[in-house]
Order: sequence, then C-alpha cells, then structure tokens
Amino acid sequence: MSLEQEDEAVAVLRDGHIAVVSISRPPHNFLTEPILAQLASAIEQLDGVCRAVVVAAEGKSFCAGANFRSSVAPDPSAGGSFAGSADRFYAQAIRIFSVGVPLIAAVHGPAIGAGFGLALACDLRVMGETAWLQANFVRLGIHPGFALSATLPRLVGPGRAADLFLTGRKVGAEEALRIGLVDRVAPSQAVLTVAVELAGEIASGAPLAVASTRATLRSGLSELAADALSHELAEQSRLAGTADAVEGVAAMLDRRMPSFEGR
Repeated sequence: MSLEQEDEAVAVLRDGHIAVVSISRPPHNFLTEPILAQLASAIEQLDGVCRAVVVAAEGKSFCAGANFRSSVAPDPSAGGSFAGSADRFYAQAIRIFSVGVPLIAAVHGPAIGAGFGLALACDLRVMGETAWLQANFVRLGIHPGFALSATLPRLVGPGRAADLFLTGRKVGAEEALRIGLVDRVAPSQAVLTVAVELAGEIASGAPLAVASTRATLRSGLSELAADALSHELAEQSRLAGTADAVEGVAAMLDRRMPSFEGR
C-alpha cells in the first residue's frame, strides 16, 4: 500500500480498490471533534473511489473513547457546555454512518465508549484476541452515545444490549464473536492483515451488486442513527454536570471505582 494522505491525526494508505484509514493518536486514540472530522473526511474522500475501506488505529487501543481532557471533546462533567460540544462531535459521527463505501473496523485493542460506537458504525469488524469492547457510559454517569442505543440492539438483540449497557462490562473477543458483535477474531498483530484481506474479498465482488446489497442491509440505518443521536444527546445533556457524571469522569481519570449517589 502507498501513503495517499496524512493529516494531523489520520493517515490513509491506498492500494487499488481498498484503503486503510488509521487514527494516529497513540496509545489510546481518544477522539475529539476535529479528529473525528478528519476521520469522516478521509472516508468520504474514498467513497466512490475505493470499493472497501478498513478503519484502523495505531497504538495500544483501537479507540478508548472521547478525550475528556480536551476542550474540543464532549465532557459530561462540564454541565451546560456539554450540549454544544457533543452536538458538533455527533455531527461528525453521522457523516461516517452516511458513506456508501463498505467499512471494516480493525479492532486490534480496546474499543470503549465512542470507540465502541465507531466500530459498530462499520459494516464488519475484525477483533484482536486480547481486545475488548465496552459501553462504559453508566460507569461515567451518563446515557450511551455515538448511536450505540440503535446499533448495539440491532446486532445482538435488546436483551444482550441491556446486559452490556446496564452493567457497562467488558466484552472479550470470544464472547463478541459468539454473540455477533464481531465477524472475525485474529491474533492482535494480525488484525489489520485479516481486515485488509476481508476488504479485498469485498472489493473482488461486482461493485454495483455490492453497493446494492449493502444499501439494502443498511436501509434506514443513517436515519436511525441520527434519531438515536438526537435522543442520546438530549439524555446526555440532561445528565451532564450531575454529581454522578462529575464523579464518574473523575473516577475514570483517576483509575478508581466511582462512588455514585444518584444525584
């Protein structure tokens, strides 16, 4: 593959009909609105040019969620200022849901919160044997986001989604494969290779037929995601700045168990 583009936080490698778009903010690739915008722009530029795109990342994690230490990422402990930053953040997520090119997530390491949402915005997922997925929102004192309230039940059903949302627990690769959250499991060092091979299989199909089939499978998904994001934003904004949200974020940053009070 050859280097096609390199922005501040995103690199694009293209080889014929397939491309790899990588978040380059190691070790944990925390998301901000500008980084998510760069990612969305890179994917949009490949739409109609490539037949499949792998979404990957550098470093230890695939994506450990939003960067609460940044002024350009939604911080649920920030109270009234949360809504504006989260609205801009989620506007970039909608762009990813709306592209026409098939997306394969190469989840080599942990995908947490918004990182989990990004992985589920893709069509297929290849997961590393030691990686995990986590919808940790209740442990932060907020409502789920990144359209996970729509995408997660769609993949695993409402019962399993309730388990993952209400406990906020980690899901390892074996369980993720068993319940349909991911489509391939590979050794951590081979995740990108397997994802690129899967992209190649997709790219070898008849382009019009692949596009038509994908459109059928994802029919209404971008609209469903937009509606979910609107509801999620309202709920997250309502909870932002509560004592539990402040405590949840502080506990996460301090790497300790939170002590919630229900207020």
